[in-house]
Amino acid sequence: MSNIHGTRYRWVIAFIVFMGITGMNVMWFVPSPLLTIIMQDLNIDLTLGGLGISIICLLMAVFSLTGGWLAERIGTKKAFMYGLWLMGIGAVACYLVDSYAGFFISRIVIGIGSGLCLTISGVIVMKWFPQGERPYINTINSLLPYVATVFTFTLTIPLFVVLGHSWRMVIVVWGIFLVFTALAWTIWGREGDDFEDVPDQAKQTLGWSLYVNVWKNREVRLLSVALAGDLWSFQFLSSILPTFYTVELGMSLELSSRLTAIFPVAGIVAGLLCGIWMSRLGLRKPFTYPLHVMIFIGTFMAINCTGFLRVLGIAMAGFGNAGWAPALFTMPMEFEDMNPEKVGVVFSIMLFIGYLAAFISPWLGGWLAESISIHHTIFLFSFSSLLAAVCTFLMKETGTYKKA
Repeated sequence: MSNIHGTRYRWVIAFIVFMGITGMNVMWFVPSPLLTIIMQDLNIDLTLGGLGISIICLLMAVFSLTGGWLAERIGTKKAFMYGLWLMGIGAVACYLVDSYAGFFISRIVIGIGSGLCLTISGVIVMKWFPQGERPYINTINSLLPYVATVFTFTLTIPLFVVLGHSWRMVIVVWGIFLVFTALAWTIWGREGDDFEDVPDQAKQTLGWSLYVNVWKNREVRLLSVALAGDLWSFQFLSSILPTFYTVELGMSLELSSRLTAIFPVAGIVAGLLCGIWMSRLGLRKPFTYPLHVMIFIGTFMAINCTGFLRVLGIAMAGFGNAGWAPALFTMPMEFEDMNPEKVGVVFSIMLFIGYLAAFISPWLGGWLAESISIHHTIFLFSFSSLLAAVCTFLMKETGTYKKA
């Protein structure tokens, strides 16, 4: 172990990584509260609007798959740095957008950077933190999408008003945040070393053959399908729920944003509670499939109930989505014969499949909603949460309690 791990410098690394992942998730969701306005400004329909949001997921899928390979070739510092700069530049360039094509290109650049950062952040955690600290770091890491979503649904509309009703400037402001984060990582980022000794056999299995080797692991396949099922429902629900409340239920933009903000707030609470409980209990599976079932029930209530039950449904869906995230990020690090290179590949495969589903979901859902309504599409897509529940139920326990 390098002496640098014995210092507090790993917390500098973690802080910058957390800033980058937060900004990445804001970039993913920020068009959602403004989707109706963007559609009117660019003269597009709901299908193209959904595609503009979900294209990031396609790029995240593709470049997550190559992220582990790139980190192996050029190192985690450079790979993460390239991802941050791409996201920042892509967002700032939105200032020049005057057509859907320009908006789409901006989202492509952001998506490429997001894919690189998403995979490599897991490798950075494994390189810089010992096994006992990883569940807690992964808990924080898993909360960041929900913190970002809170920022998105609570700050976007007020920021939109302050910035002269310019949706472009809202995206540019977050782009500037990512540019400063990229600059910080460029100056203070470090490569890091393996915390555990890597088996000789694992060191010899490099390149694309490592992807084949990792895919043979049954647990990797089950977790990948579970993530795909989870992201299929999550991406469509989080991106279309404000539009559902405004278009089909006649709510104001402000009210729909406040209601939707309950989702990530509940997620933050869930991530903290489940992450800490999971870490102390030493078990992972109890924090997976029961929460997927909760997502399904909560989604049903969010679109069919009124008053308190609607609020409770939104909270349940958010709680379930975030509550299993600490286990999702921790379990691959606890699979048999893991090292940073293999973990990078596991995340690459898992995120490729998951975000490919997240790309298809809003695009297909937007098209389907034009025919059968947004309500029916949300309900139909929510069944993917039950698929995730089956997959995680079939997985083996990886926690430290099992190993004790």
